[in-house]
Amino acid sequence: MEYNNCLICNKEKATKTNSHLIPSFMIAKVCSYDGSGKRDKEVMFTMTSYEDKVYVGAVPDTKLDEIFNQEKLTDKRINQELKNNTASKDYIFCPKCEANLSKYLEMPYAEHYSKGKSIQSDIAYFFWLSIVWRMSISKQFQFALPEDIELNLGECLNEYIEAVTNNQDVTPIIEKCKFSYRLLRSPSYLPNRLAYLGGRYKEETKTLTLTLGDTILCTNFDKQNIELPNDYTYLGLEDVIKSAPVNTGMDSQQCVNIENKAFEDAMKQMVKEIAFKRLLNEKELADKIWNAVGLSGNMPDEIFQSFMERLYSEEVKQGDKKTAERYVQVFNETLESFGFSRQ
Repeated sequence: MEYNNCLICNKEKATKTNSHLIPSFMIAKVCSYDGSGKRDKEVMFTMTSYEDKVYVGAVPDTKLDEIFNQEKLTDKRINQELKNNTASKDYIFCPKCEANLSKYLEMPYAEHYSKGKSIQSDIAYFFWLSIVWRMSISKQFQFALPEDIELNLGECLNEYIEAVTNNQDVTPIIEKCKFSYRLLRSPSYLPNRLAYLGGRYKEETKTLTLTLGDTILCTNFDKQNIELPNDYTYLGLEDVIKSAPVNTGMDSQQCVNIENKAFEDAMKQMVKEIAFKRLLNEKELADKIWNAVGLSGNMPDEIFQSFMERLYSEEVKQGDKKTAERYVQVFNETLESFGFSRQ
């Protein structure tokens, strides 16, 4: 197998598999089925425009029974989907750079995140920078930063790792980096509450806002203009985000705590927004299939409503609703119920 060069150092071959795009300690806290925050207990649903995917760790059969009809689980689906961690990616980093990310950024920040230990400003700065950069280059989180920003962040991350490895001053690296961020957290919100990993990028203002479990990260990529626009909105939290201090890596990290109720309301708003976007995407796909089977125009609203009710039936377990096979089955059943012949 031919390997590309590591995306961090651009020297060694990217032979590492299962490189975490979001650190495992954050994924475990958000996705552990029993609220333990331990690794290998994750149940994670990944929603794209048209499909849902499920990743499960070493969870017991009783938990699998809640999510799937195990009699219908094939070895192919288990290997290709259920064991495919969508918060990780293969062959993007070399083993050395992967180890350095853990040693210099993830391990120190995990101690701060979980135990409240103090954290150096540069470690916190490059920890968040690395997550934003990794999520962007992976193209797995429905956003991608402009190429020039990705390049700047990647180069600064590599130079930072080299500098701390050689005990050199990191100030010049921070100064040339385009990254700054506001940080908000509801530390007692999890576990086992409604949680989300993802966000949105606004190109016109160079602003990326992410929700990562119990944390909101609002990042800016123009240090000469760090103010958020007047029309900035995010899940009803825009006022507290706008007033949050900006971290530039030079001074101690500042984080604003959010009350559980406010954070929960924001997550409910996120669900509404995702549901609305999903409904639009579902209608677009249904119309395409409607035409593909030889029917003209768009699928009538009455038929589409029936199709959605069948597809998202509460009688079907969550992990079984959006398989390709079931999608075709439900589509055909819906057409038949309205007098169309089976396609």
